[in-house]
Amino acid sequence: MVIILFIRRRLATNPLSTQMCIAGTISGSGDCLAQYLSHNQEWDRWRTARFSFLSSCFMAPSLFIWFRLLEKVKGNNKSLLLVKKLCIDQLCFSPCFNAAILFNLRLLQHQSAEKSWDLLKEDWFNIYATSLKVWPFVQVVNLCFVPLNYRVILNQVVAFFWNCYLSYITQKPIDHIEQFY
Repeated sequence: MVIILFIRRRLATNPLSTQMCIAGTISGSGDCLAQYLSHNQEWDRWRTARFSFLSSCFMAPSLFIWFRLLEKVKGNNKSLLLVKKLCIDQLCFSPCFNAAILFNLRLLQHQSAEKSWDLLKEDWFNIYATSLKVWPFVQVVNLCFVPLNYRVILNQVVAFFWNCYLSYITQKPIDHIEQFY
């Protein structure tokens, strides 16, 4: 209970930094679970660090800004407004966001921009298609019931499982990844 009160206070006073910390923690935990489920012999702490860094320094700030921009979309009919926001989110933001995540993740794996682009082209469609089976439902709940400062957190809670999937898909063996130690 003390942790929840602390988080609520932090969200009220410093929403972005709080969401960044929570996102990095949840994302790193999701990667740890993905590594465990894939029976990795040894925990790859740098892989977990990459996921945590990307989530806290790119994903959380992007979502923080995105949800505030999405709030500016207005309409008289609540149902139509929800559909409008959902379409903007899933058809405009989500494809670009997924592409940026995949590209940046590969760069953090020390891939060249060219190799990162090639891998993005290889993985993007399947990941985006799968995301359409998950995220529209999450966003309906988010947009209808969740206060603005908590939306990134709800996304990150669901992203715990989504990141397990992303981690599994994007961590397939790649020719010559240099380990960053």
